[in-house]
Amino acid sequence: MSRIAFSWNGLPQYAARQLAAASAELGQDCPVVGSRAQVPIQGVEAALGRPVHWVEASRPTTWRELGLDVPRVFFQSGWAYPAFNALGDEVRAAGGKVCLLMDNNWRGDLRQILGAPWFRLCQRRKFSAVLVPGKSGRRLARWYGMPDEKIFEGMYGADPQLFFNGPPLSARPKRIIFVGQYIERKGCVPLARAFAAVAHLLPGWELCMYGSGPLQSAIPAHPQIKVHGFVQPEQLGALYREARIFALPSHAEAWGLVVHEAALSGCQLLLSEAIGSAPDFASSGNSRLFKPGDESGMAAAMLKLAEFEALGFAQAASVAAASSHGPAVFAKRVSQIISHLSQIRAPSHH
Repeated sequence: MSRIAFSWNGLPQYAARQLAAASAELGQDCPVVGSRAQVPIQGVEAALGRPVHWVEASRPTTWRELGLDVPRVFFQSGWAYPAFNALGDEVRAAGGKVCLLMDNNWRGDLRQILGAPWFRLCQRRKFSAVLVPGKSGRRLARWYGMPDEKIFEGMYGADPQLFFNGPPLSARPKRIIFVGQYIERKGCVPLARAFAAVAHLLPGWELCMYGSGPLQSAIPAHPQIKVHGFVQPEQLGALYREARIFALPSHAEAWGLVVHEAALSGCQLLLSEAIGSAPDFASSGNSRLFKPGDESGMAAAMLKLAEFEALGFAQAASVAAASSHGPAVFAKRVSQIISHLSQIRAPSHH
């Protein structure tokens, strides 16, 4: 089998686990070219099981500079990073195939509407396939002119060995959990304000927040709100399993891996409509959605979930939806893409 290589911008630990699963499925050590994540994630190379070829995403590079042969198949992280674009160009020049890893989700805004003709003209023919996180990503790839048979879902997934179902929701503390950076885009301050506004209607409930960032000090002080620092992935699973509701109120979120982590852990989901993974994991049985930035809508949704009685049903709905993603699914998709690409390369003569 010819050599396969992967790239990943801001390589996080969960992606390293997925890439390790894909390498195992393919039965070969596939090189991974990565740029470093913005948050201080540890254990990326341990999760991958081998060293990463680290690059600056903003600076073009070559396979020779990385000490690697040009692969036959290259999974390219996005189309906006000079390092990965240059590597993809080299693969195509050598007669290889490039699959785009695209995590943008469908927003239907002006930028996407105007960007579609440019993508179709300048980018589409560069990629023989595209791997997207889920339903919303498929919709965008279609809009960009990629044919359905070249679009595969399952790019992102939390690790079920770290994140799994815990005690019944009814036996868990009355706790809402937020996991994310304390930055404006994540909506952490409006979430805390919305909770504080209805906390008197939620006796015994608390909002526990985990993350890092400049807005940590802007979160309003309240006896039922507990604010904590950044938590490494290994410690997160236990926190989800001790919560009933997971909240992610982002103004924009291409995917939101934390939603998958929370669903695997059996939590109810309190999400803004801007979350890219909402169509994949949220349903009327386990979730309530609200418009980004709408604090009264957020508070109302919070009360609805807190009062929800069919908790066993909600928990089962979250866990069932979560089974559609993860390292095993990613590995399977990679394998399907490679067989799809080999059919393009060598058409059958039967």
